[in-house]
Amino acid sequence: MNLEPGFDPEERQLAILGPLVRVIQEAAADQPWALTGAASARLQAVEVPGTNLEFITTESALLALGEMLGVSTDWGQGAHLAANRLHFMRHSVPVFVFGDPVFHGPYESLAPREVPSLWDARVKVDCRGTGVLCTPLEWELVLGVVLGATNRVDAVAQRMLDAGYDSRLVVRLLREGRVARHTEEAVWAVLEHPETKSRVAD
Repeated sequence: MNLEPGFDPEERQLAILGPLVRVIQEAAADQPWALTGAASARLQAVEVPGTNLEFITTESALLALGEMLGVSTDWGQGAHLAANRLHFMRHSVPVFVFGDPVFHGPYESLAPREVPSLWDARVKVDCRGTGVLCTPLEWELVLGVVLGATNRVDAVAQRMLDAGYDSRLVVRLLREGRVARHTEEAVWAVLEHPETKSRVAD
């Protein structure tokens, strides 16, 4: 693969995504994994910026992937995320793979492995002949509200309202994620009263 330096960043992501996913599939075997974050949302027609490719999987799949790639895992804890992770570059695209991550918002946390409905509802999106398993937009919305990511929430919610969404999945994600009542109310406010969406992080 030969990508010129001036290649469009999003086009560059798409160019490397298929080969990268095939490696992750092999490492994960029968363990769950998914593309998440901005790249996942963009594959589902949400207009959000983002320079990284981010995946979530299990701790053991992460270690297997690191061994295959010859990359060491390290523990990372930032303002919004704590996990063992792999971080490497592919054709100038930053790639992050998180093993059993916990996402931290201002008031509460979400652990994807503790939310079975997330994995059952993964969306397979074709990317140049490769099926990419993506976190559903319903999850991206709930996570965005927990993190207080207002711009991401607005963009994801707009796409869900335009294209339709699974309200039962939203209910399951909220219940299994054990979110606080104010988070649950904020999620439904965005979907049922779109005029309030820009205030979800208040």
